[in-house]
Amino acid sequence: MAPARPGSPVPPVHAVPARRAVPAVDAVPTRRAVPPVHAVPARRAVPAVDAVPAWRAVPAGDVVDVWWFDTRTVASGPAGLAELDRGERNRAEAFLFPADRHRFQVAHTMLRRVLAGYLGATPAGLLFGRERCPRCGAAGKPVLLPAPGRGPRAAPSFSLAHSGDMVVIAVAGHPVGVDVETEAAGCICALAQALHPADAARTARLAEPERHDAIITCWVRAEAVLKCTGQGVGHGLGGAPVGTPGQAAGIGVSGCTVRQLPAPPGYRAAVALAGARARPETASTSLSRRRAPANAPAEGVIMTQV
Repeated sequence: MAPARPGSPVPPVHAVPARRAVPAVDAVPTRRAVPPVHAVPARRAVPAVDAVPAWRAVPAGDVVDVWWFDTRTVASGPAGLAELDRGERNRAEAFLFPADRHRFQVAHTMLRRVLAGYLGATPAGLLFGRERCPRCGAAGKPVLLPAPGRGPRAAPSFSLAHSGDMVVIAVAGHPVGVDVETEAAGCICALAQALHPADAARTARLAEPERHDAIITCWVRAEAVLKCTGQGVGHGLGGAPVGTPGQAAGIGVSGCTVRQLPAPPGYRAAVALAGARARPETASTSLSRRRAPANAPAEGVIMTQV
């Protein structure tokens, strides 16, 4: 928009359009092909339960369980907040805006409830620590620690990400990383300079609408890889090329296989799994009717396997 000339009237401020509502939950067949990057699968409800399921198997091989939560459907009540440890509660209280505090509380409460189902433990009884970054030795990837009464089950690898109103949790039998980002409303071309030069060069050859899609796709893939390897975003997103839309998503990057995830409207997501076999983006995905974690809402929850 051209700047106003001196003395010209200030144009009226228009109302900001409301965010798109998340579509109603629909039934999904038990097996279906992973849609292209720009398509969004239908969402469906997972029934809430009154107690943590006694057992839920950690996915084997190259399979990843992916849990989505819409924070607008989850209330942060006293029972949920009591499941958080002191560090989590302190971090939540540090947020200036209540909406940000609520999203953090939901993300970490649901993480505890999801993981408790795999371990047959109580959410409040889980203990978390951090592995050392393999590059700099600083505190890195979150991990589960041994805890009294947790039982003999092996702890799964997990990864948590949240953006906007959505929370995504990935669970696997070996190191996994997940990332989700809201699709940008404005120009994000400047972010391409943070990507690997090969990916930045590919995005630069695209027209602007497709370029924005390519940049955000590269971004979530790169973050998923860094979280899988435990290095973190502080070391930069440009360590290795991760590919743009139209290229195979099941490519090997830094010892991981990165895959694009079906995501709710307005979001882009990817998952990376250490040591997994590469497979094309058109591989099938099963959407199973697994039970939601304890006290999870019936709406706004979806569990997928990739």
